[in-house]
Amino acid sequence: MSQSVASAVEPSVLSDEIRDGLLQDLLAVGLILRDLEHHTSAEAASRVATASRAIDADVLAVRQIIDRLKAA
Repeated sequence: MSQSVASAVEPSVLSDEIRDGLLQDLLAVGLILRDLEHHTSAEAASRVATASRAIDADVLAVRQIIDRLKAA
């Protein structure tokens, strides 16, 4: 495989790996946090909600990275 073909494939392959690994893990953690939020005390639920919002922001960032890689 030539260098130019390898370079064209790499961003797409990387975006798939990120989507299938990191993004799926972040989404799973977000779901767990949302469930915990409903099963904890009010004080703990507030902390869990904060963590959930942070995970949501990370999911958005990862999705943006995936989109940029696919466009490359």
